[in-house]
Amino acid sequence: MGARLWLLDLDDTLLQDLSVTREVLEALGEEAGVKGLFGAVRARAEALFRQAPFYPWAERLGHSALEALWARYSTPGLEGWAAWAWPFREQVFREALEALGGPAERARELAEAFFQRRRRYPLFPEVPEFLLALRERGAHLVLLTNGVPDLQREKLAGAGLLEAFSLTLISGEVGLGKPDPRLFRMAFCAHGVAPEEAVMVGDNPQRDVQGALLAGAKAVWVDRGHRPPDPRFPPHLAVRDLREALALLG
Repeated sequence: MGARLWLLDLDDTLLQDLSVTREVLEALGEEAGVKGLFGAVRARAEALFRQAPFYPWAERLGHSALEALWARYSTPGLEGWAAWAWPFREQVFREALEALGGPAERARELAEAFFQRRRRYPLFPEVPEFLLALRERGAHLVLLTNGVPDLQREKLAGAGLLEAFSLTLISGEVGLGKPDPRLFRMAFCAHGVAPEEAVMVGDNPQRDVQGALLAGAKAVWVDRGHRPPDPRFPPHLAVRDLREALALLG
């Protein structure tokens, strides 16, 4: 029997994420007269994010340093994050600009510009056809995404995916993040499906592939060119286009 339950990751699986961040930052760098702003911001954001008082929680739930630069933190319970965020963002841009010999006095301006311009939600080109093919074959579709609730739901709304899934599990809402197999089992139980009838599709070997293997599901690794394969967690199938995974429908 082919896979009945399809667990789908969001960022860099269905939704173009890192490439949009890079494009926005590179454009802002050009406007500020510096080259390499994406790399400098990413390095400073990741280093400073590890010093945040909430970092262990963010790491466990899969909320990244780059996302912290544009999350609204409007979810009830994240008021502390909201108060922390703008000083963090300004410091990230100031240190990045200083490292590049750029106008550090424009740090707040650039941080605010990134916060506004980053709100783009393009899907990968094959996603509509892929999702339609799954639905036509009677597959159950579940979104399994790590991150803070308000940002992940904003992405879903912006990408037109709010109604695409029978169940949406966001790590920040349920308190469990991939690769914790309990998150996967929630989806199995909700649909009355055995692990071997499920497939997880995602771009992150450590979170998506490992989680699927721990939970007993099939794992499809989507190579978007951002992450290398991890030999510790071999997927059942590696693809570059989501439509290649339809072979698992049986």
